[in-house]
Amino acid sequence: MSILMSSTIEQEEKIKSLCAYLSKHVFPRYIEPELIGMFEAEKLFSIDNKTLEYVESLHDASCVITALNTIISILESSTISSHYEALFTESVYTLQNYQIAFPFPLSFFIERQAGRLP
Repeated sequence: MSILMSSTIEQEEKIKSLCAYLSKHVFPRYIEPELIGMFEAEKLFSIDNKTLEYVESLHDASCVITALNTIISILESSTISSHYEALFTESVYTLQNYQIAFPFPLSFFIERQAGRLP
C-alpha cells in the first residue's frame, strides 16, 4: 500500500502565481497587448480550481511548478537559443499532461526575440 500526499494550498497558489507572472510579465516581451487580451478573455493562461483538480499530489504540483519555472527562465534569458528546445518542449508537455494549455513552441519566442520590448 502506498500513501499519496495531495498538493498543498501553497503549491496551488504558487502555480496560479507563476501563470499570472507568465501572462503579465513574460508574454508582453513577445506578444502584442491585443493578443494577450484575447488570451485573458479566453482564460487561456488562468488556472482555476477545475484545472487544479488534475494536479492531485505533491509530486504533480512540483512537476507543474518546475515546468512553469523552467519556461519562465528560458523566456527571461537574454538570448533564447534552440539549445533549450528539448527542455522547453518537455516542460510544455508536462503542463499539457495536467490540462494546462501552452500552445507556443520555443520557435515562436525565438522568432519574436529580436523585437522584444525592454
